[in-house]
Amino acid sequence: MPIIDSQVHAYERNSPERPWLNVPNWPAEANADQMVKAMDAVGVDGAINISPFSLYGYDASYALEVYAKYPTRFA
Repeated sequence: MPIIDSQVHAYERNSPERPWLNVPNWPAEANADQMVKAMDAVGVDGAINISPFSLYGYDASYALEVYAKYPTRFA
């Protein structure tokens, strides 16, 4: 049976190309590649990726990039 994480937040480091709206006390990044590596390490087959509103507001472009890069791992 596949193991699915019901909510993850993949995000890139704050940058001029994709600026954050706020600077939270989270790690500097948790990008798609890092997320897949972490999922593999604990045996998670897939995850529901939610764009972090506090960082990107209504811009879900990174979440769409994550899905395009790993369509079998994220929804």
